[in-house]
Amino acid sequence: MALLSLPEPDALPHPALPRFLASPDAGERLLVVRTPAGTEAQRFAHGWAGGPDRVLPWPVLNGQAVDTDEIIRRVGALLYDPDAGRVAVVADQGAPVGRLAAAFPARIAGPRDLLLTEGEILSLASRLAAHRAREAALAGDHPGRPPLPLTPRRIHLKTGGWFLPAAILIADPLGVQTARQSLFSALMRWLHPQDVDGSISQAGFLPQFTEEVIDAFRPEGFGAMPSARGLESLGLLVRDGTGGWFMPWLVRDCLRDAIQESHPHRVDELNRAVDRALAATGHIGAVVERTVDARDWNRLEDLLLEHWADLFVWNEPALASAVSSLPRARVGGVDVTGFMPGLLSVTDPDTVPFTLPAHRPDYDRDEGLQGLRAGTTRLYRTPDRPALALGTIEVAYLRRVGLFTESADAAVRLNVALSAALSSAPVRPVMAGFVGLQAGISLHLADRLAEAKTTYEKAFHWAMRGSAEPLIAEVAGKLALLSIQQGNTDRARFWVAKVDEPLAKVRVARNVAAFAADVARAHLALTDLDIVAAHAVLDRMPPDLDTDEFWASHAALLVRTASYEGRGADGARWVLGWRHERPAAAQSPLGKRILSEAFHAARISTGDLTVVPGWDRSQELADLEALRCLLKGDPDAALRALRVPERTGQRHRNLSALIGVLARTRSTPDTVPETVVRHLVSIHHYGGELADLSGFHTLGWTPVFRRAGLVDDAGVARLQQLARPSLVEREAPALTAREREVLQSLQAGMTRREIAASTYRSENTIKGQIRSLYAKLGASSAAEAVEQARHFGL
Repeated sequence: MALLSLPEPDALPHPALPRFLASPDAGERLLVVRTPAGTEAQRFAHGWAGGPDRVLPWPVLNGQAVDTDEIIRRVGALLYDPDAGRVAVVADQGAPVGRLAAAFPARIAGPRDLLLTEGEILSLASRLAAHRAREAALAGDHPGRPPLPLTPRRIHLKTGGWFLPAAILIADPLGVQTARQSLFSALMRWLHPQDVDGSISQAGFLPQFTEEVIDAFRPEGFGAMPSARGLESLGLLVRDGTGGWFMPWLVRDCLRDAIQESHPHRVDELNRAVDRALAATGHIGAVVERTVDARDWNRLEDLLLEHWADLFVWNEPALASAVSSLPRARVGGVDVTGFMPGLLSVTDPDTVPFTLPAHRPDYDRDEGLQGLRAGTTRLYRTPDRPALALGTIEVAYLRRVGLFTESADAAVRLNVALSAALSSAPVRPVMAGFVGLQAGISLHLADRLAEAKTTYEKAFHWAMRGSAEPLIAEVAGKLALLSIQQGNTDRARFWVAKVDEPLAKVRVARNVAAFAADVARAHLALTDLDIVAAHAVLDRMPPDLDTDEFWASHAALLVRTASYEGRGADGARWVLGWRHERPAAAQSPLGKRILSEAFHAARISTGDLTVVPGWDRSQELADLEALRCLLKGDPDAALRALRVPERTGQRHRNLSALIGVLARTRSTPDTVPETVVRHLVSIHHYGGELADLSGFHTLGWTPVFRRAGLVDDAGVARLQQLARPSLVEREAPALTAREREVLQSLQAGMTRREIAASTYRSENTIKGQIRSLYAKLGASSAAEAVEQARHFGL
């Protein structure tokens, strides 16, 4: 046994004594050591006093200190000794050391002073190894190969630096049970006088120690647990080097065994209290891990239902682990096991890349999706947490499989349920904020921007109330992006400014929270024609467009940047490629619209004046069509394009007003009256952006705008960097026989797969022919190709 081979104190001083002696003191000659057995208090006192004859024991028997007055008298006699040496008293727990300290100046050493650090454990190991080598040499022994030694860190984590257990593990790395036995008796004797009700031993059930967790830990039937510093003073907690504490493994085992022995009926309540404390202090991931380790699936389902929003926001990896561990998941009586992996791919694209299936399911015939619908319909009658959980699964999963319109309809129903639940059930702000975020995303991707805006704003309110920084940053970023897509750049700037402070506090999934805001920032840079600033944002964004549900917004940003750089043909070609590579993902109403807008803006930037298809269904396409007509020299056609649809976005109203003034007055840069110039300035002054003038730059209006003060020198320089292409209206393209066949199939409403089957060609062949057809027609989708073909008379 390691204990039996310990050298005498003179040969092996206590490794912690030099650290104690190095701390400041007032020259005291008396040391009172009050620590449990197993810390080698006698060895420590021996080193202080210089010998055993100046070390006095002060025992406590049956709760009473032995001869306190006699101890004081003997200490006094030693201190007044002519040799004037030091004196040490080793006191048991409960000895009135205050009386001794009142009688003589004294230093007090507690467990924290005697527990060994990692460096001191290393020093102890070296001394013990040298001692064993000397003993073996004297005995002529040739010991066998010992087990691999434990590192000082491992020993420190196991023992916390208790001397005797550490020495045992140094001598025998496999002697964990022996070390534990040596600690158990010492610890129980040390704690027993003040731990009759288990108020101290219950600490062994807590997996982590902060003052917040300790304050929240209130199991029924136990008294209040000491603070972290109180537990440290007892030798139960050790500093971890970062300002916090940890409980050594062996100490934890001993405390848990003590509770199991004295209060076995309270163990379950202690575990429940641990979960409550961790959840209340934001450590729900730790609760989930404990529950998964215990394989308590019923409890895990309850935890996920109660805290899924917290996990989504703060600890998605813990949620993913829990979901993957569950053999079966049910919410409100609905089996959602098959939906959960897909749900995770939507809500955390930083962990699982977001991809849509090649073909959308038939919503009306899919039994699983109809089961979700029936389940939410039933639960929404009395909306509560299970109803909101199932509703969130429904809207997110419908998006995941490409049913964007159905997801938006489900989001409307979820919003109604959330409002009812907030007025009748306890719904935490984080949950309300997360439900609102997911409903808002579904409405956003369905291009129902006004409804999405209202939903996001409510989610932002709840996220702020819940102090959920990742949620605050993500919702604000979504609102900034939505404002860009509505043409309201002032609101976009407002919401971008709301992102930075909460984002600075986000430690995980930061890219997810920042993505929409970064897309909005880059778009805002482009409104100022600041290509350098736009690239600075793009450089820190993910290069793969599949990393977020709003990949089409990222794609449109890349196309617009290329267009301003004179690479509009490249941008238009990219859109065609993305639509063919992601046929399902590109079908969200928002994605279709913004990709179409970016495509035709890129096409016009090359000088192509072919009609813009579908302009009467999009504010931006209508502005592009009006500008195209103005560039073509057809002001009457430009005025027709300004009538529909209604302009609701700030930039759309301004740009259409500028085009309308020039179209009605038939003004040119050389003939424009001063009154018209003043009118242009007044329109642009309220919410106009430099990028709105880029189309007029092609017609030579920039010098007029500069003279009128509409732009400054810096703005002129940025406008002049834009290419001024030759303007050409293309004639009807010449199509090959195969392309005409494909066009006729598209006009008949056939899909790519159906065209391949009917023509006995591969889908890849049809894919290439469709791409060639789109390029010739100046279209980015089947609908646009059909419309452009009609325009060309094909």
